[in-house]
Amino acid sequence: MSFADLRPFIRGPQEAEGLWMLGALYMFRAAGADTGNAYTLVEVQGREGLAIPHHVHEHEEEGFYVVSGEVTLVLGDRSIKASAGSFAFAPRGVPHAFRLDSEDARLLLLITPGAAGHESFFREIGEPALRYEIPPPPAEPPDPGRLSEVASKHGTRVVGPPPAP
Repeated sequence: MSFADLRPFIRGPQEAEGLWMLGALYMFRAAGADTGNAYTLVEVQGREGLAIPHHVHEHEEEGFYVVSGEVTLVLGDRSIKASAGSFAFAPRGVPHAFRLDSEDARLLLLITPGAAGHESFFREIGEPALRYEIPPPPAEPPDPGRLSEVASKHGTRVVGPPPAP
């Protein structure tokens, strides 16, 4: 798709592609296909304590905007407890992770360029959301080996465990 083919769009709160992944609801507010692969915008909601392993992107930069609640953001060797309105940025090659620290935590992930690997990783590891709500807790914790293997196929290396509470 060329930029000349881009069209404006508006999506309401219940019009995103939703995935249940790792015990959280991931909603694509804008996918790479929508933006000429300029970026992907994903909203994440999960239970307090949901944490994503430390990982490194080979092809993408990632921004984190805390919409509500509190979130621990880890970027390189720095860890901060971020509240609503906080923003952080992880360039490709920098290890990063996050943990939702409150029940009302909502986090936006701004990934650029769009559709460079992370979208396909989310779609392969997740499953279509049956409802726009946080999924039931997984019966078993995710398999770290499978998570690492699938991430690697899509240009992301898992380099450590999730941040501890």
